[in-house]
Amino acid sequence: MRKLPPLNALRAFEAAARHLSFVKAADELAVTPTAISHQVRLLEDITRQKLFRRRPRPIALTEAGESLFPVLRDGLDSFAVAVAGLSADADRRPLTVSTTTAFAGRWLVPRLAKLKQDIGLELDVEASEIPADLRSGPADFAIRYRRAPILDLECNELVRDRFIPVMSPALANAGQPVKSLADLAQHTLIHFRWKQDDPDPPTWQRYVGEARAVHPEAERIDTSNGLRFSEESHAIEAALAGQGIALVSDVLVRRELASGTLLQPLAFSIDALAFYVVYLTNARRRGAIEHFLLWARDEMETAARPVEDTRFD
Repeated sequence: MRKLPPLNALRAFEAAARHLSFVKAADELAVTPTAISHQVRLLEDITRQKLFRRRPRPIALTEAGESLFPVLRDGLDSFAVAVAGLSADADRRPLTVSTTTAFAGRWLVPRLAKLKQDIGLELDVEASEIPADLRSGPADFAIRYRRAPILDLECNELVRDRFIPVMSPALANAGQPVKSLADLAQHTLIHFRWKQDDPDPPTWQRYVGEARAVHPEAERIDTSNGLRFSEESHAIEAALAGQGIALVSDVLVRRELASGTLLQPLAFSIDALAFYVVYLTNARRRGAIEHFLLWARDEMETAARPVEDTRFD
């Protein structure tokens, strides 16, 4: 087992020897000159050697001090280089982001290559419905789906979504077009389990209920039947396969709406929650996280957004 003097004493001596000044050493280490003097005397007591000649001024190293100084200087320089190398390696590693399964699969993962191409940033994606603990877990930041920001964290709104009906063009062309809300009664409605702790989830029941104000024929629509899934992404896949009409987040189907693989047959939509980029105030890689936030906002703004008019044609 190594028997070493206290690190503070070694650092104080090395700084004082390098500057040949207790005052300058104190400024560098953010302590008082008296504290430097005490630490040097402690090291002299341990080594049983005088390390500085204090009279006449300015101070000078003794023979013992000249022997010890380069060893400490080179050792501390090596420590600094090694720590800087570790920090550089950490800054080069991908950022780890925690987000929901649906957002990861439908929005984030398809854009990872573009993210690296546009701003040189790589992400490790941790998809889970359980919010990550940013204070003790591996995630550098999170993208969380909430109605309001989190007050004790940096919480920046990325985009607020709306829930819209979507269907396959093949289904629309099969002789069952949807031109009004009443036409939904002729189709299979696709549901998914809403997992947020929210008193007003964007379900088919709520959609039809709010639509009745502008279209009384909505009374004929039975929202209790249809296909049911545990995940929103599975509801989207069922809609793509032409199995019915799904009510889903417009953010998660923007690529399909832009490419025409999904259609929004009705302009009526209902509000939902927002996606927030969340991180610790003192996050070590805060700069990279905020770079991602600016890029993601630009991606959201440039993507074609479906119609948000809440009236029927």
